[in-house]
Amino acid sequence: MRFLPLILLCLSLPALAGASPEEAASAFYSARVGTGSLGAPGGLELANYSGNLGPELVCLLGAARRYSEAFSKTHPTETAPFEQGDLYSGAPALPNAFNLGKASIKGERATLGAGFAFEDGIHREATLQLRMHKRHWVIHDIEFSQPDALGLGSPTLIAGLRALLEKNDDSIGWNARELSGCPQGNELARLQAEKKKSATKKSSKKSSAGKKTTASKSTSSASKKTSKTPAK
Repeated sequence: MRFLPLILLCLSLPALAGASPEEAASAFYSARVGTGSLGAPGGLELANYSGNLGPELVCLLGAARRYSEAFSKTHPTETAPFEQGDLYSGAPALPNAFNLGKASIKGERATLGAGFAFEDGIHREATLQLRMHKRHWVIHDIEFSQPDALGLGSPTLIAGLRALLEKNDDSIGWNARELSGCPQGNELARLQAEKKKSATKKSSKKSSAGKKTTASKSTSSASKKTSKTPAK
């Protein structure tokens, strides 16, 4: 529970969120180039970037940081998972430049191609999956062209994070229940839809109750007028 306030802070910062998928992705990678750190982000860094990342990814990245720290405490001479590499380009190092393609938008989802250039001349590509969240486009997941470069073992960032974090590891004191608060897939959209539906029902009930009250008053008024009319 001690991590909940940080997660709530991250999910409430839409400062860098873009009006279009391209703007959201550009704002995120522009902030990272030259200033980002390798491995799972720390609390402040995650909070700074969270306005352009989806809720599930923010939650999983926070969990990845905790997993990495727990691993380092029990295996101080070994490299911890999620400790090295750039999780957002799928490369061992930070890119020094990037370029974006044109987004393909379908409703509240979009895909966007991204290319990354590195100092050693290597170029990598990825496909960004974006979704609409709180009226802003955010990066929901990242599909890597070479996922094995970071040892994730899965084609996308979310799948790679979950593949390891969803397993208990008693040797480092890791419990998969750490992910219990992370929304998965369409769960967040479903919860938001249910909340909206519930609010609509309440509004409908109030409107219906108001109409019944008005009708009742009209009937009562008519009844009183009838009773006051003198008999001929």
